[in-house]
Amino acid sequence: MARRRTSRPPPPPPRRLPHWRADGTAKTRFAAEGDANRAALAARLEHGSDLVAYHCELCGGWHLGGSPG
Repeated sequence: MARRRTSRPPPPPPRRLPHWRADGTAKTRFAAEGDANRAALAARLEHGSDLVAYHCELCGGWHLGGSPG
């Protein structure tokens, strides 16, 4: 008796780089620039992280990223 092949699940969609951190987790999307700036300030005060808010052209929201330059 022949075996039936089971279909494999489709591969995951490609990750859009601006939406993912280096460790593979999703970046947080902020609806407003002020919210993102407050989160960047909190990260700076709590952890010493030098993050800046930037507008994402893919989703229209705001994300935090490393300081340019």
